[in-house]
Amino acid sequence: MMLSTIKSMRWTDYYLFALLDPRVLYQRIKGNEPRPFALSFTVPALVAITEIVTMSLLGTESSFFYFKVSYGWILYFLYASVKIVITCTLMDMLAQFLGYRGNIREIISLVNFSLLPQIFLLPMVYIFVIVNFAPLFFYIAITLALIVWSAVIVVMGISEMHSMDTGRAVLILIFPYIFVGLALFFFVLLGIIGIMTLLSGLTIM
Repeated sequence: MMLSTIKSMRWTDYYLFALLDPRVLYQRIKGNEPRPFALSFTVPALVAITEIVTMSLLGTESSFFYFKVSYGWILYFLYASVKIVITCTLMDMLAQFLGYRGNIREIISLVNFSLLPQIFLLPMVYIFVIVNFAPLFFYIAITLALIVWSAVIVVMGISEMHSMDTGRAVLILIFPYIFVGLALFFFVLLGIIGIMTLLSGLTIM
């Protein structure tokens, strides 16, 4: 069954439409043929190794590089996967709160495939490394541009998923970052208050 699916090349549609048409990408994910969930995690894996190799181009590498592309790649991939699952869970929660159906597997698959443009970071940065023309600047600029491209894929995919307008899709996309930002803000605020209270108590004593 798996061998016939691989030979059919239908799985390549996910990668193709992630770059060309995010709305059709979601339709393929919804069709669940072939099953996209596990396959989608190949993209974060590719992005992880791309990031590691690209960063190595910007500095002088030692024998430690081999540990980075092995154990470092595994840790980076696990970290990225956990972050994606948490982010998608928060996105799915907001969608359900707004009255839309929840489907965490579809959102995770969509977000994973949306990362595909980021594999272009390595060849694009490599050009500026070869010519030695501000590689660090272009690394940052290209990274930001590819992140925006990935965000557009997610927004269009969510819009297609829930038949909602772009504004709501953007809100669902940025909600996890707003939620985490507010949580960190209040955590730091409570920490500062706790430290000041402790110092005040020590001063009185």
